[in-house]
Amino acid sequence: MEATNPCGEQPLLPYEACNLGSINLGLFIKDECTPEADVDWDSLRDSVHESIRFLDNVIDANNYPLEQIHDICTANRKIGLGIMGFADALYKLGVAYNSDDGVAWGERFMKFVNDESHNYSEKLATERGNFPNWANSHWDTKYHRPMRNSCSTTVAPTGTISIIADCSGGIEPMFSLAFFRNVLKGQDEGKAPMIESNKTFEKVARARFLQRGTHGSDCQGRHPRSY
Repeated sequence: MEATNPCGEQPLLPYEACNLGSINLGLFIKDECTPEADVDWDSLRDSVHESIRFLDNVIDANNYPLEQIHDICTANRKIGLGIMGFADALYKLGVAYNSDDGVAWGERFMKFVNDESHNYSEKLATERGNFPNWANSHWDTKYHRPMRNSCSTTVAPTGTISIIADCSGGIEPMFSLAFFRNVLKGQDEGKAPMIESNKTFEKVARARFLQRGTHGSDCQGRHPRSY
């Protein structure tokens, strides 16, 4: 290991490129904001599998500017599937981010994504072949497991794509549930900004305002101080 990419989440060998994608966990909560809230694991599994196939395809679709970049990227076929919307998922589950349950959910989510990404990369290996440097790698000598991609997961900050997807960034908590976003160069702070607020917060606030303090069907869940 000699370097990482600029955000530091992906260790890279010389000339390697960063080929990342992230899944919005907040979209996979069913019965959200109710005591029955849970994760749609089957849909999440399908999304992981589709994402791994897509990212593997990107390696071959890329137009590499240097021969060295092409050679190392196609030899290791390194990809990084991560997550975003983790805080949103916890809100919808009624779990406090800064709780033991929050930590446990983080481990459960990422173990699932990690395991399923490897399962599908192994499936791709049977269809398309192992990554060329597979022989004598840990996948060969330690795990004795076919694998299309030498690496399959990472946790990126998703600073830009989480804005596009309108979800919480990466695995981070929301720094504010409602805020002004100033995006224009030279713009005076607070003047003509984009006003943004968390959608789950809006739902809870409206429910609590209408119910005037009663404990109705909102995202209080098991942790009233989750928000």
